[in-house]
Amino acid sequence: MLRRLHIEEYALIDAAEVELGPGLNVLTGETGAGKSILVDSLSLLLGSRASGHAIRQGAERAVVEGLFEIDGEETLVRREIHRDRTNRCYLDGGMATARMLQERTERWVELHGQHEDQLLVRPSAQRALLDAFAGASEVGRRVAELAAALEALEVEALELAREEAARASRSEYLRSQIDEIERAALVPGEERGLDAEARLLAHAEERMRLAGEAHEALDGAEDSLTAALSAIGRRLERLAEIDPPAAPLAERLESARYEMGDVARELFGYASAIDHDPARLAAIEERRELLFRLGRKHGTATVAELVERGAEMAAELADLERSTAREAALEGERAALRAALAETAGELADAREAGADRLEAAVRERLSALGMGEGRLVVELTRRPDPQGLEWSGEQYACSRAGLEDVAFLIAPNPGEAARPLSQIASGGELSRVLLAIKSALAAVDRVPTLVFDEIDAGIGGIVAHHVAEQLRLVSAHHQVVVVTHLAQIAAAADRHLLVEKSAAGGRTVTTVRAVDGEERVREISRLLGGDPERDVSRHHAAELLAGRS
Repeated sequence: MLRRLHIEEYALIDAAEVELGPGLNVLTGETGAGKSILVDSLSLLLGSRASGHAIRQGAERAVVEGLFEIDGEETLVRREIHRDRTNRCYLDGGMATARMLQERTERWVELHGQHEDQLLVRPSAQRALLDAFAGASEVGRRVAELAAALEALEVEALELAREEAARASRSEYLRSQIDEIERAALVPGEERGLDAEARLLAHAEERMRLAGEAHEALDGAEDSLTAALSAIGRRLERLAEIDPPAAPLAERLESARYEMGDVARELFGYASAIDHDPARLAAIEERRELLFRLGRKHGTATVAELVERGAEMAAELADLERSTAREAALEGERAALRAALAETAGELADAREAGADRLEAAVRERLSALGMGEGRLVVELTRRPDPQGLEWSGEQYACSRAGLEDVAFLIAPNPGEAARPLSQIASGGELSRVLLAIKSALAAVDRVPTLVFDEIDAGIGGIVAHHVAEQLRLVSAHHQVVVVTHLAQIAAAADRHLLVEKSAAGGRTVTTVRAVDGEERVREISRLLGGDPERDVSRHHAAELLAGRS
């Protein structure tokens, strides 16, 4: 509920602290005293548009704060309006936006005033009220969840179907490319070995010639280098016999001769092993050409990159195949969801049908008591036939997150007149009384903690005023109710009475708000009755009204 409203420099109010309590709170005062200012300031906390024109003359900013207690926890909402047209919003001290205020506080307060966008004319609000009355709010929530899930599957299925042709074409392409790469039996790094082998095979004859000539020069002829070294060695051996210190020279030369012999033998073996194989060279060139072509096609420089590209394409193909499998699985999921939605939406439709009849009857009684004669509420449930829709009572109907039906509250103000939407025929006061009748019928199940009524007493008096007061008392047993009124009967029924007064101070007009009780309250009730508060008869009548509170 709203526990406290603090206002600074707003309209005619320089500073006001309005303490509200549970049950029925009323605000009374002379016409023009500023009662509507309080309602307007509260609307700011609910996210309504702010204007710098509302700032009190001579001030640079206006401030409105509301302390709410919801489920045992306090929340402070603050709104600041500045003359430079900027305004600031705060939730528990943190910066917020007007939209954030609206989204938060619309679950706490329903404001029904002379200039407000009446909640009751909104289809979503009417549907929520009917569901609450029918005890079907939880079923309605499940319908919304199931419908949203089915919508998501429908969108997914549509996207998959729309992409099916492209997906099939892409899958076919990927398979052909992957098959080509797999047939190539690629080995990362193989291109280096192929290049080396091709180079050797291409120069086989030259390699044989060079190795043969080198072998011949070393050890294959009478004038070979090996023969020359042998002759030189014999001379050094003789030199060593004559001069022993020269022996190492002979040994070194002998070692060189043996080394030259090994080289000659290896050259002979090398030349003998050379394979002059044109067929193998052609096969290698063909393999190199395949690798080059695949690399150019897929934009890769090495076989390792080509193998990696093949793995990437395989992963993409797997994703596409999963999409195809998902498309097949979707049908089963959609069928299961449609069955669950049809069952739950049917349950909701049954509850709404029964609830609509009971709500019409309950509101009809209250409307009569509230001065609307033989006016009656018509709860219209409209369903749209759809061959592809969900079945209910043997017919197929379209289903949205709101269920199978659209809900509309209509009013037939007089017998014989056609029922029409509330927005077309109801004044602010009538609409507030219709809402009061509905809220009275819904008092035990409606979850909005605080209801604010402005102009609910427009055009009524006498016994009807007593009935309005009685209905407000009934509603206030389950909600905090705040009413701006000119009727003594309503003011006398209040649990807390706030008096709004306008006076002159320092050459300026000032609006103040204070709680009244006891003798002061008797005087105010006397004034509302139209009598002279100073006369005993007026005061006695006021005292009787207050004493008659239940």
